[in-house]
Amino acid sequence: MLVVGQYFISSDPAALNQRVKTILTTCIVALAVLFAAARLRHFHPAGDHGASVWFYDQSAKRLYPAPGNLISPDGGEARVRAIVIGFKGMGNEISQLKIAYLEKYSPDFKALLERAEAARAAKRPFNEKIPSRNSPYFHDNTFVKRPDETSWHNAGTDDARQIMTEWHQWRGPAGQPPIISVPSP
Repeated sequence: MLVVGQYFISSDPAALNQRVKTILTTCIVALAVLFAAARLRHFHPAGDHGASVWFYDQSAKRLYPAPGNLISPDGGEARVRAIVIGFKGMGNEISQLKIAYLEKYSPDFKALLERAEAARAAKRPFNEKIPSRNSPYFHDNTFVKRPDETSWHNAGTDDARQIMTEWHQWRGPAGQPPIISVPSP
């Protein structure tokens, strides 16, 4: 007679042995899957930290891909982040792209972002506040300009807003809409 909550365990050793083997096999497979997922996450971290972005060397007048975690300006004032535009259906060849604007950060803001990136890379917590893109601090410490200009504009000014949005009106040779380009892997 079985009582509620009581389980029937077979007295047959072969059936019991098979049940133990099934449970062990299931556990081993589950652990293998978890291990594989952990390894895959290690080699392909979440987020866009492995992505590439465009940088522009102002002295050489050359566009080049750089790691997404590189903070502008890179190695002096000449190499800065470039916001690059392509046109729908035209591919990602450099000859088909157009630089919308260049962007860099103040030395203090760049240092803050580099500390945050160093903490992320070392898998350490970062306890400083990082300003949002629409905060006054971000606008006061981010500068933009067109590639052919010499003066940088504070991102919070009307001139900077014009520079950062005018590319929306650009069209490709056959009237194609603009799209932000990222370097091909």
